[in-house]
Amino acid sequence: MSTNLLFAYGTIADPEFFGYLLKRKPVYAKAWLLDYKLLVNPESGYLFVKPAQGHQVTGQLAEITAEELEILDLWEEVPFYQREVLEVQATAGTLKAFVYTQNQARGIAISQGKPKERASMLEEIKEFRRWLDRQQNH
Repeated sequence: MSTNLLFAYGTIADPEFFGYLLKRKPVYAKAWLLDYKLLVNPESGYLFVKPAQGHQVTGQLAEITAEELEILDLWEEVPFYQREVLEVQATAGTLKAFVYTQNQARGIAISQGKPKERASMLEEIKEFRRWLDRQQNH
């Protein structure tokens, strides 16, 4: 089974959310995405990253399978979010990882906005997983 690296900075970087989405516990390693900035969409409360020289986003690196990547693409509503392969910095050095971005979106700094509430996000994830399980059982 081949694996891919994923740089997670929002929902997927939360072990409980990851567990509901992919039905397993994550194994994370700390990583940094250089020259990107973490922003929040003021209407939806969803977090996203986009290029921003001189900034960095701290996140989690996780190994995922091709099948899990398909699930994450559905969750991230690609092409609403774009999945890109970017270089990230980790303790092991510079690595290439998938990152969900929104390079054309407009957002505001987290300090000025309000990310979606955890309880609301958890309910969305559980509902998504129930929907996905129903689809896979048909």
